Amino acid sequence: MDYKALVEYVAKSLAEKPEEVLVESFERGGGTVAIKVKLADADVGRFIGKAGRNIEAIRTLVRVASLRDRKRVFVDLANPSISQHESRPRTPRGEGRE
Repeated sequence: MDYKALVEYVAKSLAEKPEEVLVESFERGGGTVAIKVKLADADVGRFIGKAGRNIEAIRTLVRVASLRDRKRVFVDLANPSISQHESRPRTPRGEGRE
């Protein structure tokens, strides 16, 4: 089964900018496959979903599909963390409030 195509189809279906979806697949030893998904920054939240439900559903779908081939398939997001771009100074709790 083509796990990369499965993840790409789902990612493009979720994305508002499907032309910016890039899915890469890497064969690791021992029947393990790693799939990296890169999306437009605006689509990352849609792909992850509320409380991570969408990405967990995608991982479950791929895991179930890979059982027949007896492979382990990992799906990860390749985008840099959004929190790295939004660096703002944090204040300790209780300080700065009146």
